[in-house]
Amino acid sequence: MVQMSSQPGTAPALRARGSARATTPVRTDIQALRAIAVGLVLLGHLWPWHVPGGYIGVDIFFVISGFLITSHLLREHDRRGTISLPKFYARRAKRLLPAALLVAVASLAASLVWVPAERWERIAREVFAASAYFENWMLALTSVDYSAQSEAATPVQHYWSLSVEEQFYLLWPAVILLVGWLAARRGARGVRPALLAATIVLGLGSFGFGLWLTDVDSSVAYFHTLVRGWEFLAGGLLAFVGTRIERFLARRGGDALRGVAHWAALAALAFAAFRFTPETPFPGAWALIPVSATALLIATGSDAPAWSPLRWLAWRPVQYVGDISYSLYLWHWPLIVILPFVLQHELGTVARVGILALSVVLAAATKHFVEDPGRSRLFTAARPRVPLSASLASVVVVGIAVLGVGWAGSAVQQRAAQQERELASSDCFGAAALAPDAGQRCGDPFGPAKVAPGGERNTPWFAPEECVLAPEGRQIIADGKPSFVECSFGGAGSSSPVTGPGPRPASDEVWLVGDSHAEHWKGAVYDLARGNGWTVRSTMHGGCPFVEAPFVSFKGAATKKAASCAAWNTDVRERLLAAPPALLLVSLWGSAEEIDDGTGRSQSQQYADGIRPLFDELARAGTRIAVIRDIPNDGPRLGIDCAIANGERAGGCLAPKPEALRPDPLAEAAASLRLPNVRVLDLTPRFCAPSRGSGAPVCSGVIGGVPVFYDRDHLSRSYAKSLAGPLGQELARALRSPVRPPKPER
Repeated sequence: MVQMSSQPGTAPALRARGSARATTPVRTDIQALRAIAVGLVLLGHLWPWHVPGGYIGVDIFFVISGFLITSHLLREHDRRGTISLPKFYARRAKRLLPAALLVAVASLAASLVWVPAERWERIAREVFAASAYFENWMLALTSVDYSAQSEAATPVQHYWSLSVEEQFYLLWPAVILLVGWLAARRGARGVRPALLAATIVLGLGSFGFGLWLTDVDSSVAYFHTLVRGWEFLAGGLLAFVGTRIERFLARRGGDALRGVAHWAALAALAFAAFRFTPETPFPGAWALIPVSATALLIATGSDAPAWSPLRWLAWRPVQYVGDISYSLYLWHWPLIVILPFVLQHELGTVARVGILALSVVLAAATKHFVEDPGRSRLFTAARPRVPLSASLASVVVVGIAVLGVGWAGSAVQQRAAQQERELASSDCFGAAALAPDAGQRCGDPFGPAKVAPGGERNTPWFAPEECVLAPEGRQIIADGKPSFVECSFGGAGSSSPVTGPGPRPASDEVWLVGDSHAEHWKGAVYDLARGNGWTVRSTMHGGCPFVEAPFVSFKGAATKKAASCAAWNTDVRERLLAAPPALLLVSLWGSAEEIDDGTGRSQSQQYADGIRPLFDELARAGTRIAVIRDIPNDGPRLGIDCAIANGERAGGCLAPKPEALRPDPLAEAAASLRLPNVRVLDLTPRFCAPSRGSGAPVCSGVIGGVPVFYDRDHLSRSYAKSLAGPLGQELARALRSPVRPPKPER
């Protein structure tokens, strides 16, 4: 997203940008590409259902940046025989840092005013990461956990692309210097051939690494600097061969070739923007489409025939969007994240249009009052150390402010945790408010929230001190990562959850298996295990049904998970059959995970065939199997955002039960098997009850003073723990064995 002028090409594609000091020619094709790029990003964020591939706008920016930066560096190296790294970094700082720091600080301040304190600590961490340009690595580390992908975005999450760009700027000039020095030492007549070779080799290496990492872990690959490097180098390659392309076009009747290339490239970008989805494996081989299209436009766009679309894109309003594209990119995302807290409801069409308009206004103001003045005052001092020192000082000041906000957010969370511990002793806390005998004792179960929603303490992805990741020899891999966790809650000797008549399984262990909708039950299962001295083993694969059948799709995750899902299923089945546990707990987000055995039958029928062989064999070995029916959920009406906005008033987050309680094909399949050792546990009555007004059944996002959800569809740890008692009661009936009360962590 670097903002710099390009050098003159053929005159019709140029316009002059005036200043008091000089007139700099600007290529209108590149400004048009900037406008297209930022437009795709904005539309993809505001209306993702219409422009699902809007994220390719970032790839367009990367190619542009690689071309412009490499062009400038090569000219300096040709002119001086070297590159002044301090001056180069000072120029980057004066062009990019003022606006970036302004938006980061404004986002932090707005978060303090409107965003709940439980989120301050995380926002503060990411604001510092954004200001110091390592936000991409922060997100890559977070995305390693599939479960974290549902966490609410921060206002500076989009700085990941700026971080990748700055890291490229940090490395690329040094690489050019090193290659130039090596070429000179070897007595080469010129350094450009060596630099061109290095660009090609490094680009191919980055592309190959990206193909591999996208296949292994697309979430990490998306943010990885080395994976994205080839996109910059594709633009850099044009800096070497641009003149040759111009000569070729001049010899071959350039207008016709240019026009065809422009239409083809824009068609490719449109295809990617409207046909790519979040499920597209990216950035892998598919990234070749937007990168190649952008490179083709830059290579041929210095002039345009009358019938070329670039002629229309030279229209001044389009060019102005290109001028303000950097600030427009910076401002739009904080508005999208923070405005729902201001309005206290989800964004509608009017709000989205308002964000678009306000983003343009803020971007224009930032461009004229921050970006441009920042290049001509303090940051343009003759000595590079002045802007570099000012940049470092600015980051330090932001860091100090972030520490203060983070400390305040942590203190708020500690107070909230203490308050929650005090409230948890009530017999009307959380799910207890919907107990059959709660009656008049608890009053309205859907009353105001007494526990602060969100916060790190409420994440369902946790491991208490009794749990460890299994060693390599016993590990089960899910989606390329270790997933098998071993927990011992019985000290030296564990007890079995099965004490009744019938065959005894080979192991006294309890296994919890499934996707993230099984994992969010850990708060309840662990407390039950602690109270009963059980040994618990768990393994989860995000976006993967635990069933022996072809896997088709999962909403929000790439279909490439199919191979990983099948391998994980095989490993888990083999481990279970080798030593059948006393109890197997299974749960899935079944309404969103589709399988296809080619018969066209209903999902529940296909699931039944997929689970019957394993369940039948385990049941014969004495294993009790309990399928926990998936919970009611409705992100907009019941999720964490509603609890934050409306949780302080009674009945603020309600949804009709028929709309919130979706079909669960796994639970339906398990019930249809009619195996004696297989039971379905349905805790829906602890989420839904008759409305006090109409009497119609409704589900709530706040129950017994506790927000039910951590995000849009996963249980908060607080509410999951309040379900430990009800889950134990259901298990006792299913196991026909006594289950002692749960015991919370100390």
